[in-house]
Amino acid sequence: MYALGMNTTKKVCVSLGQTDEEGKKFAKFDEVVEKVNAAKVAPDSSGGYHDYIELVKLYDKNSNGTMMLAELENILANLGDEIPKADVQALFAELCDPEDEDGFFPYMPFIDRLCGKA
Repeated sequence: MYALGMNTTKKVCVSLGQTDEEGKKFAKFDEVVEKVNAAKVAPDSSGGYHDYIELVKLYDKNSNGTMMLAELENILANLGDEIPKADVQALFAELCDPEDEDGFFPYMPFIDRLCGKA
C-alpha cells in the first residue's frame, strides 16, 4: 500500500494480513484492491499529532521536552522516504526553535507548527 502513495500504519497493514517475511505471501489483484479499500476507511490508517509526540519522546534523553536537533535531522533525512538535507534544513529554519549550546531544542513547538496546531 505504501507503494501506492498511502501512508498506512503498520498496525492497519498487519490487521489486513501483512507479514514481515518478503516473498512468503502473494495476493491476486482483486485481493489487493479489496485490502487497499479497507485500509483507506480504517480510522487509524495514518499517524497523526499524538503519534509524532510519542516518536519524539523516544529521543527525549533528559525527559524535559527537548531532543537533539541532529537526531531529528537523522530521522527526517534517512528513515522512510529520504528527504534531501537542504529540505530538512529549510524545514528546521521555518518550524524549529533555535537549539541550545548542547544541541537540544524544544520539540513540542516544532510538532505543533508541523501539524498546524500553532
